[in-house]
Amino acid sequence: MFIQRVYQRISHWLRQGIQRKLVFWSIGFWIISVSIISLTFLWTGQNEIMSDIRKRNVQIASVVSRDINSQISSILSDIRIFSHYLESMGAEMEDQTSALLTLRLSSPQRYHAAYYFNANNELLIHLADPLESLLTMDDSSNIVSRPSVPVDNEVLAASRAASETGTFISDVQFVGLDRIPVIFVAVPLSFSSTLSRVIVLQVDMRDIWQRINLSTVGESGYTYAVSQQGIIIAHPDPAYLGRDLPSELEPVLDRYEGFTEYNEHFTQRAVYAAYSPVGGPTGWGIVVEQDKSEANAPIIRVSIIIIIIWLALATIGTVGILIMTRNFTRPIVELTNTTQEIERTGKLTKTSMEERPDEVGQLSQSFDQMIERLQSMEGRLATVAIEERNRLARDLHDAVSQTLFSASLIAEVLPRLWERSPEEGLRRLEEVRQLTRGALAEMRTLLLELRPTALVEAELPNLLSQLAESISGRTRVPVTVSTKGDCSFPADVKVALYRIAQEALNNVAKHAGATEVKVNLLCEPDKVTLKITDDGKGFDMSSVPSDSLGIGIMHERAGDIGASLSMQSWVGRGTEIMVVWDNLSGEEHS
Repeated sequence: MFIQRVYQRISHWLRQGIQRKLVFWSIGFWIISVSIISLTFLWTGQNEIMSDIRKRNVQIASVVSRDINSQISSILSDIRIFSHYLESMGAEMEDQTSALLTLRLSSPQRYHAAYYFNANNELLIHLADPLESLLTMDDSSNIVSRPSVPVDNEVLAASRAASETGTFISDVQFVGLDRIPVIFVAVPLSFSSTLSRVIVLQVDMRDIWQRINLSTVGESGYTYAVSQQGIIIAHPDPAYLGRDLPSELEPVLDRYEGFTEYNEHFTQRAVYAAYSPVGGPTGWGIVVEQDKSEANAPIIRVSIIIIIIWLALATIGTVGILIMTRNFTRPIVELTNTTQEIERTGKLTKTSMEERPDEVGQLSQSFDQMIERLQSMEGRLATVAIEERNRLARDLHDAVSQTLFSASLIAEVLPRLWERSPEEGLRRLEEVRQLTRGALAEMRTLLLELRPTALVEAELPNLLSQLAESISGRTRVPVTVSTKGDCSFPADVKVALYRIAQEALNNVAKHAGATEVKVNLLCEPDKVTLKITDDGKGFDMSSVPSDSLGIGIMHERAGDIGASLSMQSWVGRGTEIMVVWDNLSGEEHS
């Protein structure tokens, strides 16, 4: 309901002017277009940034995992080479002990302890002494003869596993107060088909752990390692050591590489995590985590920039549209106000707008030209009206007034004439009747001139009869009208034929001096013929200009309806005017 009311108010507001519609739809289209473009750039930018974050973090995890795998492989390779060396020396205990001591002294930071077991997992040699003590040992026989010491379960388990399956790598153990990360690597030794032994080396992992801790991403990102059992074994924060791997990252245990986001369980931080398997016999995995807020910082910056650009474009576009719409609609508004002023006052006024080369300027110029023509036409109409009033006054004076004056004079003397000679009185009375009928016909003709619709609605034979009667009454010359056929044709043809007959009869009354006039109207299916003849004095057509005596007007009226007009005149014998209107040309004309 609320939306409907808002829609109705907006529709009502828009209907009040074209300027509002242009502003509303132009700004709406601009804002929507800019918003779609901005959202497209924002969506594309976010996807690109997220893709870069994903690729970068997964790549870091992959690089670290490959580095650790390389380090572990290098350690295992060194241990295997050393085991082959022991096998090549023979099974003499003193030689074996000397080689183990040399290994401890050559790499004291890597190998913290060395244990030597027989096939029954009985400890034969142990070199877990500090470096200072090892430096004082110069006799292998003393080391061999030392009594056995208790061994950690991890060492025994590694020895047993190596005896059964071959080279064995234990899980990471944390030893000492400093919780030093170590692994136990056990390798079986075969001296003969009946003699076999096992060497177990305790390997310090701090160097590898340092590499993991130094692999950071941004300010909040860090790298950690997990064991094959899903236990965190390397982490910058010792509090995380021994914790279970989050379930969202378990695919790394199945040797999958990937990227995910989740809420870190311990701190409830939203993080992005990339993971990659180390590979090799360890089954470890490397995880690179980064705070989501830090990783998304470029997205936020891009979003802010796009929003600022959107606001700037929307503002600039809106201002531009307002200015453009105002410049475009102002002439139309001025033109509308001008037309309303003309409608209200009736005074023809120009727009008075500046000249513009565009369509609006052309419209304004056309309007001003139309106003100029209307002003000129208004002046001409006023002149025509004055002329028409003068003509009507002249016709009233020349025709009706004079006829009535003649009838009045005859009527005054009629009583005396009647007393003197009744026959003369009857003749004069008939003359009065003709004069009054002629005056009545003249008045009807003048009324037709004053009412153009009556002229269109009347039948042409009636109009011609009335016109003949008025001419006859005025000139006392008999005018005979004969009509044949169905005279139904367009109004403009009827008016044109009437005007031609009127002009011809007026010329007869003024110039012919005729004693008889005939008007013949022949209406056939394919054409109409109007013929006016008189027995007047006629004239020499070669000596009379074609535009004199109303001849030019009659030709013009005939041409307007597509008719042909011909005239013949004989000196002393009268004149004949004939108009032929082809019905086919008349249909096209109509």
